[in-house]
Amino acid sequence: MKFKVGQHALAIAAFGLYSLAAIGPAAADVSAEIRALKARLSKLEADEARAKREAKAAAMHAALPADKGPPPPPPPLHWYERLSLRGYTQMRYNDILSGGPYWYDVRTTNDRSVGDRQNFFIRRARIILSGDVSDHLYLYFQNDFASSPPNANSTSPTFAAYGNVAAQSVYYFYNPVFPYPGYNQVGSYSNAPGNFAQIRDLYADIYFDKDKEFRVRAGQSKIPYGFENLQSSQNRLALDRADAINTCCKDERDLGLFFMYTPKEMRHLFRDLVKNNLKGSGDYGMVAFGVYNGQGANRIELNKGTHLVARFTYPYVFENGQVVEASVQGYTGRFVPYTAAIRPSLGMATNWAGYVPPNSLLNNIGSGFVPYVNGPGWNNVGNFNLAQYGAVNGWGPFVANGGQGIRDSRVAITGVIYPQPFGLRAEWNWGVGPQLNSTQTAIEARRLNGGYVEATYKYEDKDFGTGVYFPFVKWQYYNGGFKFDNNAPMGRVNEWDVGVEYQPLPEVEFTAIYSRMDRTNTVAAPYRQFQADLLRMQLQWNY
Repeated sequence: MKFKVGQHALAIAAFGLYSLAAIGPAAADVSAEIRALKARLSKLEADEARAKREAKAAAMHAALPADKGPPPPPPPLHWYERLSLRGYTQMRYNDILSGGPYWYDVRTTNDRSVGDRQNFFIRRARIILSGDVSDHLYLYFQNDFASSPPNANSTSPTFAAYGNVAAQSVYYFYNPVFPYPGYNQVGSYSNAPGNFAQIRDLYADIYFDKDKEFRVRAGQSKIPYGFENLQSSQNRLALDRADAINTCCKDERDLGLFFMYTPKEMRHLFRDLVKNNLKGSGDYGMVAFGVYNGQGANRIELNKGTHLVARFTYPYVFENGQVVEASVQGYTGRFVPYTAAIRPSLGMATNWAGYVPPNSLLNNIGSGFVPYVNGPGWNNVGNFNLAQYGAVNGWGPFVANGGQGIRDSRVAITGVIYPQPFGLRAEWNWGVGPQLNSTQTAIEARRLNGGYVEATYKYEDKDFGTGVYFPFVKWQYYNGGFKFDNNAPMGRVNEWDVGVEYQPLPEVEFTAIYSRMDRTNTVAAPYRQFQADLLRMQLQWNY
């Protein structure tokens, strides 16, 4: 339509010009008319072009969806939608290359797969449920599906007289081939199953500020004592924690309340040390202190007291990115040891443990003797633990289960250089704790000390992409009581570990360790010292 109007206007203008030219000077000023017609023509062309642009814009606008404004915000997540699920599994295999003086003594309190007649073993099967359910509440729940009751089988020797020599006892192995009478099987065997589910962690972090620097941890959690105790077994190089530090708190956990403070920038640093595969311990507070039961994780409290713990750690980042960390920590309380019947003897923590002198008073004590726990009691006449007789030295109050327990106090120092690529870590602690005396008749407070040094190197194969390697060497020493084992026997540990952890994939790890052991079998009386060469391997998968 617009094009036809323009054509008509052009024709009229041309006709008008022709007519004016024929009339001559008598007509109006021709030049003025021409200018007016040109102006009208330009206006018509501009109107036509504007109409085209408007039509094109209208067509494009019609093709677009209707404008509904910005999208609405997503609905808030339910608390259970904020939780995440992860875990890991560890499968082990061990081979005792040599051990003595008696093969059945090669046992450790931290790894039940170490021992005779052992092959493959599920060490851990962890499932972890965690997450911030709100801005001020964090939940953490970790279960282990590979827990087993202790002492599922016995490797205590049985004896048989050899010929007519009554004083000589011979250890008979099961299914013997020697033609002698009195064959006895060594030890007894149980059909007790393993791999039970057991709570490891169950706690809530309650934050007091928006930056989450101040918090209280309530529930069953790791006790803030020692770097290696706080480091997850998922990240640790050595297959077991050092006895010197770990004897403070078996399973590293207990039930209590812990206050923790970590500055915002330090919270990110602790997280990155784990996330970047630098074998960090995680965030357990740059400053932490708390109160807890003291009997250990998943164990019933046995006295009216609690343990107190405090820890201060400071990580420092150099300009080249290297991180070092120094810590000091300590705890105090009273611990009630667990007791079991034994036959008291001499030589505990030596190769000749179990010796009973012919003319000593120990000859008058049978194998059903339970060591006395020499701890203070409650001198209240109405207390149900009181009796007329039963004290160590004659008449007096009898205190069941050691009364208030044995003094249990330690202090430790820690130094860490994170592996970038060379790493070094050392911890040492001193203290007083429950320990069986030299005649194995009473449990008393005795001094202890020990620690470890571990060196490692992180090598990441970027040329061929085979993975990450952590070769390491570790030396540990301990001289003191093992308070969580029955009768809190004295133990001596002097052990070397040489191994390598190989990570072909982030979700798969393989560790092989050779151990030269010189330690006490604290699992079973008479608590004999043994020397052994042990090869252990572990496959871990993360999910």
